[in-house]
Amino acid sequence: MLCNGNERTDDEALVLVGHGTDHPSWSSYMAMNQIFAETVGPGVHVGMVEGDYLSPESVIEKVRAEGFKKVRLAPMMLVAGVHFEEDITGDEDSWQAVLEKAGFSVSVTRKGMGMSQDIVGIFCDHVRAALDVIPDQEELFKS
Repeated sequence: MLCNGNERTDDEALVLVGHGTDHPSWSSYMAMNQIFAETVGPGVHVGMVEGDYLSPESVIEKVRAEGFKKVRLAPMMLVAGVHFEEDITGDEDSWQAVLEKAGFSVSVTRKGMGMSQDIVGIFCDHVRAALDVIPDQEELFKS
């Protein structure tokens, strides 16, 4: 499976770590995790930096039950910025540190999803579609 341009090997689990939120939309992370489980199968999980669900500990349980000893962490964020540096790969309570303390060999994808041409294409398509429904859009850009 491709992960921001990097291949996941068959012997490693992929954990896509998103920001998370205390807004009810956090459930979209749970939905995505379930969709991956049903469509991709074992070895692909979603985690969150913020929130009580999809924590490193809950992901560790699942990855361990699937028999993986290696984990690839990838930011499910547009850029690999502050949350990547602090929460995914940072100090002793980062995702990487917690997984390593649990005995996993951890590799890290250091590219945000915004580096993917496919993701950029989706953004551009959404902008075009939004512009198509704005009345008199030519007037908006005159000045």
